[in-house]
Amino acid sequence: MTDDELEQLRQQTDVGTRAQEATPSDESTDLEDAMVTLLAAVEAGETSKTLSVRDARLTALVRALEETGELEEVGTDLQEALGREAAPDAIDRSEVLRLAVRLGLQEAAPDLLETARDAYGRHASEQF
Repeated sequence: MTDDELEQLRQQTDVGTRAQEATPSDESTDLEDAMVTLLAAVEAGETSKTLSVRDARLTALVRALEETGELEEVGTDLQEALGREAAPDAIDRSEVLRLAVRLGLQEAAPDLLETARDAYGRHASEQF
């Protein structure tokens, strides 16, 4: 066996390091990869963690819920619909909107949320 053949055989059977084994598998999606990258950018302050929505009807609805004191009730209903323990003290406009988006995604695109969970887990493991 020549040196070249020996080297080629060694490369084919080399299992690598633990760090190499922890790299994203072929099963990860472009969305998951993008989320992992963006989670790091948000934590580093390179990307804003704020989203904006321009919707006159939604604005009127949420502000009316605030003015009539119904925002807390809607928020706890959303928490319960998501299987979370009701925490009325945590309810504000942003929390209601976060919960509503999550519930909508859970109902309309459950696979998308599974990909997001995978990305959160991968991001957390890379930070360790």
